[in-house]
Amino acid sequence: MKKGILNYSLSEIESLMLELGCPKFRAKQIFLWLYRFGKNSFFEMTNIGKDLQIKLDEIFYIHRPKVANIAKSKDGTIKFLLELNDKNTIETVFIPESKRNTICVSSQVGCAVGCKFCNTGYNGFIRNLSTEEIVSQFLVVKDYLNLWDQKAERLSNIVFMGMGEPLFNHKNVLKAINNLMLDEKEGLSRRKITLSTSGISPIIEKIAKDLPCRLAISLHAPNDQIRSQIMPINGVYNISSIMNACRKYSEYHCYLKITFEYLLLKGINDSKECALELIDLLKNLNAKVNILQFNSWDGCSFEPSSNAKDFSAILQKSGLEAPIRTRRGEDVMAACGQLSAKNKISSI
Repeated sequence: MKKGILNYSLSEIESLMLELGCPKFRAKQIFLWLYRFGKNSFFEMTNIGKDLQIKLDEIFYIHRPKVANIAKSKDGTIKFLLELNDKNTIETVFIPESKRNTICVSSQVGCAVGCKFCNTGYNGFIRNLSTEEIVSQFLVVKDYLNLWDQKAERLSNIVFMGMGEPLFNHKNVLKAINNLMLDEKEGLSRRKITLSTSGISPIIEKIAKDLPCRLAISLHAPNDQIRSQIMPINGVYNISSIMNACRKYSEYHCYLKITFEYLLLKGINDSKECALELIDLLKNLNAKVNILQFNSWDGCSFEPSSNAKDFSAILQKSGLEAPIRTRRGEDVMAACGQLSAKNKISSI
């Protein structure tokens, strides 16, 4: 039975090359064909020899999930509904900007964290994505936008802010990140990839040294009382444990700021007192706060706050970088907290 080659790391393919009596460098050539040039046939990999092409085709397949639906926002954001082999669906979002193009990647089908402001968690958890299913989101977007030409625009940034909690699937997520970083010419580096987590503190500490990218924490409250109301997982991994884990990450990546995502909810966490408490919480960390505005979805009773500018100003006066993130793709349910993969499937 054939195996999906996109599930394998470079070192794993290097070992296979040696088993097949081929030089180890063939593995890097194969990876470049997959990730730089987007080939989905081994017979198009012209510098690896016919015999190896045949052998690889006997062992592996190269797979892309089906693009089941595409929704285009008036602001240029594109949301992809992808159908997996088992008929489950996930969503991936392409966000074009003047100086960069970002892809927002999912790591699970659904999410078990259950944040009360998030549509993904509202719909429950089904399963983790494989490494292949994670990296293929990147490849599908490049296919659709025809970005394989080396003179074309690039997907310059990746954010693991789509469906799911990445650290509940950290082995596959880290392998996917490392695979995508192998092509130096693509320009993807630890500064261009961000993993966003609700704060699974034991796993952050476990992988802190080897985490090959930026870390973002979905914090959304300055204290446990408020956070537990909107994020039930805080009852397991509270703010104190998250801050300790962030300090561990900073020991190994002191030059990288940790981003703390803060979704303003009217009457919940948007007061001046909350801002001052947040400043005190982050005072000893190399931190940045991304202020998010609530994006509505059916079944959620929260309301957006009108205090974003004042909240940001208080943080910035203290010396914290605190931009208000621009809403993107809200009209096609592609904005933060809106992903659900419940869109109508249609032919493309």
